[in-house]
Amino acid sequence: MTDEAQEKKMGEFTKRVRNGDIAGPLRRAFTTDSWTHAFNNLPTPDAIDYNTHAAGLAIHKKLHAIRSTLKLSSSNEISATTKLRAFVAISNHDFFVMRDKTKLAIEKFQTNREKDSGDIYALEEMAGVKISLHGGFDWSPNEIVEGLVDGIELPIRVVLQAKPSLAGNPRMNQVQWREVSYELNLGILYRFTEDIWDDCLWNSYRMVEKEQGKMFLPQDIDAHRAYHIGLARRTSLSTAFALMASQYQREALSKGAQLRIREVCGIERRGKHQVIKISRLGTSTEIIEEIFILRGYATEPYYGELLKERQESLQGLTLSTLIDAWTVLSRTAQLLAQSLNEKHPLNIGKDKAHTWLPEYAPTLQIGALVEAMTVAIGIKEHEGRRIVDFFTFRGEPGQEIWAQPLVPVGTDTVTPVFSAIVHPNLRRLVDVWMRQAGVDLSKRGAAFERHIRELVTETIEKSKLLSPVAKCIQADYTFRPPNSRDEQIDLTFSIGNTVFIAEAKCILEPSDAKGISMHRKTVIGAAKQILRKTKAIEDNRLAFITEMRNLDIELTENFKIVPLIVVSTGTHVGIPALGVPVVDEYILGRFLEGELEDIAYQTNDPSSSKRSKTIFYSNALQAEDRASAYFASPPQMKRFLDGVRGRVVPIYPADKGDWSGYMATMSCVAGGVPLSLQDQTEATINAPTARNTEAISTVVKQSIDTTTQQARSEIINDKDVTQPPYKDEASI
Repeated sequence: MTDEAQEKKMGEFTKRVRNGDIAGPLRRAFTTDSWTHAFNNLPTPDAIDYNTHAAGLAIHKKLHAIRSTLKLSSSNEISATTKLRAFVAISNHDFFVMRDKTKLAIEKFQTNREKDSGDIYALEEMAGVKISLHGGFDWSPNEIVEGLVDGIELPIRVVLQAKPSLAGNPRMNQVQWREVSYELNLGILYRFTEDIWDDCLWNSYRMVEKEQGKMFLPQDIDAHRAYHIGLARRTSLSTAFALMASQYQREALSKGAQLRIREVCGIERRGKHQVIKISRLGTSTEIIEEIFILRGYATEPYYGELLKERQESLQGLTLSTLIDAWTVLSRTAQLLAQSLNEKHPLNIGKDKAHTWLPEYAPTLQIGALVEAMTVAIGIKEHEGRRIVDFFTFRGEPGQEIWAQPLVPVGTDTVTPVFSAIVHPNLRRLVDVWMRQAGVDLSKRGAAFERHIRELVTETIEKSKLLSPVAKCIQADYTFRPPNSRDEQIDLTFSIGNTVFIAEAKCILEPSDAKGISMHRKTVIGAAKQILRKTKAIEDNRLAFITEMRNLDIELTENFKIVPLIVVSTGTHVGIPALGVPVVDEYILGRFLEGELEDIAYQTNDPSSSKRSKTIFYSNALQAEDRASAYFASPPQMKRFLDGVRGRVVPIYPADKGDWSGYMATMSCVAGGVPLSLQDQTEATINAPTARNTEAISTVVKQSIDTTTQQARSEIINDKDVTQPPYKDEASI
């Protein structure tokens, strides 16, 4: 069902839950009586309303079961600082366990690929590596890392909600580590259950009662496909960016360039005080260089002054300062992790966990962090304190451990969550910080539009093939047809007798179920806008020809119009909206440049990876003829579209009386040989192949049918509920 059709058919109950007029199961005000009363008192509920009502009751039951099972985090017998250190320690310990398992899995993948197909493959295929955990299911390293962070957020919130005193020394010998591990897994289940509800409310998931439990099935396939393809492609783009930026940065440093931020080179104790040592300006290591490259990828050129604006909601800090500070914080956490890494192999299999497991929650003195910030990035002390405070998780509304990875464990000490900070997705964090600051990216819309127009203009002017036959209108353009409304067009350019008009949308990358829905709604809205503008031109072709001539673009009466949507995100790229192609600046820019560069990854020597090119057209006529098909189905996106797979995820019971089930979802791993290595001298751009909803639904259904029979016996029962469902149990 399309977004538009769903909106028209959606009943009053679901609309009111979305609007917040009726409290859903994630809100404290929710009760089963008020929920059912509100449902019964609204007229003519439809199928979506019935599903919303039933799913809300089921979600509430599971969340209540999880909260009722949390014992350690709500205990009054163990101090808050002891509990907080224990939760961080178990998460950090399992971070090392996951890292070791990932290394072995990648080595196995590379060995198998070398045997099967030689030493050339798409680097992104390694993102498909899975690790087998309890319950009989496989999970990607990224999913496990997410679980280690999300899992401790709930119990830590429970500990901090009473604003307890963190004075006194921790008593780690009081901790039952199996209980800590269990509550971490309950936290994972809690977050997963919240996500299921949001998918039901915002992304048209349907709950169905089956013999094997409750099944949650997607109805809007395109929304989920667009999101998972976007995730995979962002990983690909960031990898390619890092490879190329590393080479550029090494060359610049060899010529005397210096990194603006000073390096954290050590952590030591001087009496009772901790000192985070900062190196001299100009000294750098490979790690700080990698972090600096992440910074470059995370900050878009069209953000402009936004990064330098002081944000009142961020305690007067700027986004640029936060990003600088994060590089210092991440490097400090990496030094702590390196120290633990030396001890970790010796801890495997040890008993008496209370003697060594607490070491996985190393502390940082706030004063030492503040001093390091002031020296490394050149800020004042009071700004450093505000930064450390901003990065400290206190369980407040809007905070998340991913963006605030320091957990307070004393009156003047914090401990870092390694999974959130050692290898950060800094681009996502910038989006999260902007969301926390209440930054409205629509205000950057004009800057994004200007950036896209400059990109198109400069690329055309540099092209020997296109510059004689193509032109971009450099300023904001409004078409004024006679006897009709004016139409503002964000981007207008021509190639020969074909005109491309585009709606540009500067939006945040979605990171949750509601974000996916809002993102898709924005893209669908953009499609409606550009289709309306296309019709205005079609209905007034002669007037448009005249206006274009005044702008130095010559068109004949049989000119062709190609509508486009250009988004600032990776989500939805390559999947048309209402038939309108959705692209980003990379898809757009590559075609205008006329070629695509691929990286051929060598497993035995990554440093010798080779770059190969795909040529899209060899003359201007081919460029015009092939443009429509290229934008409708960008060939570099085929590997991602083909990499979409249906997947079934188990939903475990929290206790003996709780329900179990499965959720049908998707994953995407870009595979196959890159375009330029496919024995072709010139890319052939064909019309897009239809991958319709029915075909994808069949894949999902087949995955459910083949998986549930095997998985039915793997659901946790009452005798083994202490086994972690999504990760390996701590080796204790």
